Amino acid sequence: MLKSVARAAGFLAYLFITLEMLFMVTPFALYYYAVYSPLFARPFSLPATAWLPAFFLPHLSTEVLPSIGGFISLLGVVGFVLSAFQLYYAKFKRRGVVRRGFYKRIRHPQYLFLALAGLGLLIVWPRFILLIVYVHMLWFYYLLACSEERRMEARYGEAYLEQKRRTWMFLPGEPGRHLQERIFGRIRDGRARLIVIYAFSLAVTISAAFGLRVASLALTTHMILPEQKIAAVSFLSGDGRELRDLIQSAEGAEDVHHQIQGGDGWMLVQAMQGKRRVVHVMIDAGVTPPRARDLPLADEGVKLVFSRARGGITEGHPFGTSARWRPAFITEVKDGKVSHLITLDQDFFVGNPVMPVF
Repeated sequence: MLKSVARAAGFLAYLFITLEMLFMVTPFALYYYAVYSPLFARPFSLPATAWLPAFFLPHLSTEVLPSIGGFISLLGVVGFVLSAFQLYYAKFKRRGVVRRGFYKRIRHPQYLFLALAGLGLLIVWPRFILLIVYVHMLWFYYLLACSEERRMEARYGEAYLEQKRRTWMFLPGEPGRHLQERIFGRIRDGRARLIVIYAFSLAVTISAAFGLRVASLALTTHMILPEQKIAAVSFLSGDGRELRDLIQSAEGAEDVHHQIQGGDGWMLVQAMQGKRRVVHVMIDAGVTPPRARDLPLADEGVKLVFSRARGGITEGHPFGTSARWRPAFITEVKDGKVSHLITLDQDFFVGNPVMPVF
């Protein structure tokens, strides 16, 4: 029973992480946001849970991390396929306990590589809620591995016990086991210790993610203009002075000034280079890829995406985890002046996705 529940839960957790990212770049995003996203709008608007859909790593301001995440995920998938082939080939040949290849040093390489693939996807699409799902996925795989080891001991006896003595469960040196023995070794009851470690792992992971979010924002050029109620973030290579000049230039344009004055509350300005970045932002905001790619923008040049606040800003903190934004219009800047303005049809935005800010 435990094995079936853990296996199903681990699979569903990994599937959830994967689909959350894939939905954003496929036509299924329209269906997802139209049907399911509104169901989560209310829970995610509550102060206690509003931070869950927010991003804790740079998603728009850098291309390095998503590339690293994709590479890690690919390594995990390849490793999983190879270790699975090795295991099932040994089963087909009826060789008993597998002791070669990945299994020469690690007892559960398939779960290790699945965890690696999940980590890569998490780096590509780093939401708090997916981080929590990922932590639970790791726990499900651990429980499943423990269940499998008990069955292997019952079936193969000393042969598998010898395998356990000379191998590690997941990672070389088993740092997790040594850490939990050092910190939680005084808790004698095994089940109580497991519950405490579970709660501790969640608390540490979430706290570290909030720390990463603060560090990520600090490393990204951004500013807050409280008098104008404008928050700005730059994905360009320049500094804060260039970002301020861009905002002042945009505000000086009559069309932009009219758009800003036409709405209440805070506005977010995202400065970026090229149409491809704009398309990325639009897709993340809930626009289908074909519509995003059809925007009448030049392929190169500086673009400013202006988004209006849709709640979640308290006490003048536009970069808080509860802030919600929806793009309103886009301007192209050439030679320091606004050359083109596109007003976005709000019907393009389906549901209420949480758009990444940086």
